[in-house]
Amino acid sequence: MQRLLRTFTITAMPSRSTSLALLLACLALLAPQLARAARCELTGAPSLLGRAAGSDVLAREVDVLRGTAIDVYLVVPGRLDGKPVLFADTGAAHHMSWRTAGCPAARVRWRRVEPRMQHVATAPPNPDIAIYANAVVFGPSHGAWLGYDRLEYFETPVPAGDDRWTLTVRDARPSDLALADARLPEYRDLGTMRLAATVTGPDAVARPTPDADDTPRGEIAGDVFRYSVRSGDGLFGWLTSWFNVPYVFGSAGVGARSQAERRVGADCADLIVAGLRRAGRRDLAYSSVGGLVRSLQRVTGPLVVHARGDALADYAPQPGDILALDYIDVAALPRPWDHIVVLAVDRGPGGGPADGRLGPDDLVADIGDAQGLKFAPLGDQGDVRVLVLRARGVSG
Repeated sequence: MQRLLRTFTITAMPSRSTSLALLLACLALLAPQLARAARCELTGAPSLLGRAAGSDVLAREVDVLRGTAIDVYLVVPGRLDGKPVLFADTGAAHHMSWRTAGCPAARVRWRRVEPRMQHVATAPPNPDIAIYANAVVFGPSHGAWLGYDRLEYFETPVPAGDDRWTLTVRDARPSDLALADARLPEYRDLGTMRLAATVTGPDAVARPTPDADDTPRGEIAGDVFRYSVRSGDGLFGWLTSWFNVPYVFGSAGVGARSQAERRVGADCADLIVAGLRRAGRRDLAYSSVGGLVRSLQRVTGPLVVHARGDALADYAPQPGDILALDYIDVAALPRPWDHIVVLAVDRGPGGGPADGRLGPDDLVADIGDAQGLKFAPLGDQGDVRVLVLRARGVSG
């Protein structure tokens, strides 16, 4: 290098092109000494954080109204030139962008994490009944505690570039298209979804975020990133964020640790309590159908609605009304009140325009089988006694 510089110095009056060529050659030789690439390492377990568009709050769980975009960020502990850092593209002062730091390419693979809606690969606790259950279904011991059931999960890849540290999502449509297509069109993109990602850095080590394999007690771990999309802020609107959540008979847990609250699984009563708590009734404890009958305001009833009968003229239904049901002449269900649903759409005979009367064609939000939350005619419940309930301080 010194010889080259001396040569450049003593050359008499070189041409302009020759001088430029020699200068570039010198800079090329000096570059490794003047600058060097950052030393980038990934050293720890990655995680995911997300935030709704327009928000500065990063969290492992994000709840949004329909139409709101969610940015999900990969966060990985590492070292930059020997200094501990958190690599992420959030823009936060305590996060360092892998790409902006000049680090070499890292491969990132994104995946959806979803529950199977009933037992497929594992034996159910109630023989010949594939639904998830923490308790005995039917018979004289109906409702007796069995212990937490083991739920099943699967993953599907999310199409995205292999180097994307941020994923933007706008809907929670399930991978099972038949499950989505069974809903009314305006509700197919709503519900709950979870995400995972795996990053492979310069050391060729694949590092996954918490994913479908993280199932303590047989249910998805709380550090698997979750987002939920809903249609509104009243009871009915919040309920729509429970699409894609499996039915679990006898779902359990207290307060924020309830399976329904965490959108792990829900039975009919816990689904409604979860929706009411989100809609403003945080004081309402998780309970049973009977507990809700005792806790909520009675509007009218009992009324008898026949599966193929006429609508009742003495009660004008309102969307968001809570209907406790007693199946008539079903001996296998010994409790006074067997099931509970929420009125979704008032419909006339044959599914026609609203008629202002409670009848078998009215649509109810219902959870009770392997489809999870669904909207179905009240008449699908068979012949039932109906007690109409409402929660004070909560809009439908």
